[in-house]
Amino acid sequence: MEEFLIAQFDISYIDVSAYIGLTAAGIMTLNLFIGLMLSVHYNTELRWPHRRLPLLDLHKWSGYGALFVSLLHPAWLPLAKAANYTVLAVFFPFITREQPILTSLGALAAYTLIFVVVTAYLRNRFAYTFWKKLHYASYIVIASFLVHGIFTEPSLKHGAVIDYLDGGKLFIEACALVCVGLVIWRVTYGTKLRAFNAAQQPGAPSWRGELVIHSIIDVRDDVKMFRLVNPRGGDLPFAFLPGQYLRFRLKHDDSVFTRSYSICSAPDSTSFCEIAVKRASDGKGSAYLYSKTQVGQVLTCDGPHGSFTFTGADSDGVVLIAGGIGLTPLLSIIRHLATQNWPHDVFLLFAVSTPTHGLFEEELHALAKQYRHFNYLILPSRIDGSAWPGPSGRLQPSHLVELAPQIARLPVYLCGPEPMMSATISSLRSLGVDEAQIHTESFGGAIIHDDALRAATIFFAKSKKTGLVTAGRTLLDAAEEYGVPIESLCRTGICGTCKVQLISGEVKMLTDTSLTARDINNNLVLACQARPTTSTLEIAC
Repeated sequence: MEEFLIAQFDISYIDVSAYIGLTAAGIMTLNLFIGLMLSVHYNTELRWPHRRLPLLDLHKWSGYGALFVSLLHPAWLPLAKAANYTVLAVFFPFITREQPILTSLGALAAYTLIFVVVTAYLRNRFAYTFWKKLHYASYIVIASFLVHGIFTEPSLKHGAVIDYLDGGKLFIEACALVCVGLVIWRVTYGTKLRAFNAAQQPGAPSWRGELVIHSIIDVRDDVKMFRLVNPRGGDLPFAFLPGQYLRFRLKHDDSVFTRSYSICSAPDSTSFCEIAVKRASDGKGSAYLYSKTQVGQVLTCDGPHGSFTFTGADSDGVVLIAGGIGLTPLLSIIRHLATQNWPHDVFLLFAVSTPTHGLFEEELHALAKQYRHFNYLILPSRIDGSAWPGPSGRLQPSHLVELAPQIARLPVYLCGPEPMMSATISSLRSLGVDEAQIHTESFGGAIIHDDALRAATIFFAKSKKTGLVTAGRTLLDAAEEYGVPIESLCRTGICGTCKVQLISGEVKMLTDTSLTARDINNNLVLACQARPTTSTLEIAC
């Protein structure tokens, strides 16, 4: 057969092997290019309008193709009479006398590529950060193969001079230059990206200033969305991470109080941000925003705040669980991941009271169609006789496993009312989800029903005011009702901003993790968490 190829086309089996090797180099270069695009969450739809390229699939199949072609590359050599290559030398090239080191580099590239492809295929069995370290072996593959291709003499003749201006060599050299350029770009871009993310991490100096209400949208009868923009035009005067919130300073009569609202828009839309506010019968903040504000009004706020954030870094999937208005920070995360075309699964379980209590259902449905990695389930606790096509009832572990079978190894972000969150955390633990994987955000101010809690008369020592707080309400609720200033931020017991000294009486707190041993010895409590368990209290504010 080789004689026929030589006679008819002047091509030997060594030439066939060389052409296949050039093809492998091209596919590997393409695979590296796509892989680096994925590593920075490059969005082809955003950058190249109307072109939804499946980068993850292209990366996967080009990897399979590179493996197949690179293994086919040396298979012709034992058949080539001029090569003096044995079958054993294909697997262990260092035993051959023809350029053993350079040919061994080619074998190293092939064996390492097998490792990369197999671990990528089985990546769901590894922690993402561990698999990511394994995947760095891809650089060994491309470096070894290109060095092998550039410096190996194509005819495999002992002592032959290499022509680096030969067409095949020029192609390999071009691939090498492209790969070096891509790696330099990735390192440079990665450094800038890490610096940007570090600057935006919680704890960085927050912005304080004014935003103007651009529009008010009715999401539901009791939920409004406020779109806020820079009063001076242009981009927002701050950057935020998906899941963070802003703190607003609102004025009612002669008192000033603060309320925090999650940003539900994606940080990719830099010209505006949105908050969704639910009208609560006892909600002072929502009552103000609903009745005292209008389009064009300026609001004073600061932020962004909060560590309940997810950008997609160092994870190959995420589970989001929302209860009611707790969807808002998770919606920001979903919108961001969809905009970035994040190439991993995003699961959302949205627990609502009834089918009519859903939020942003049309958008969620549209996202599920446009962003193929997004899967969601709306779970009403009761259906009240309506024709609901899906599951219903209280959230159970089975609902979570059915939605996200790999939940035990994925990070979970949970936001909603405290009782719902407590029950959900128990379900997650029963499924083997590690405590470190569970991230929570709750909305304070809720009435907690506990037999130990009681209505109390509160004396504010510094302000010289007396008030009454109903059973289950917090000291912060009472202070705001009676115009006593207590600085607050998260209202979830995390930040510790609302520490006050308890002079007399007793309270119960759902959490006290932000209190130090010294705080406890000095009788400091968290006003947003402390609820009276005695009929009288005195606090130093």
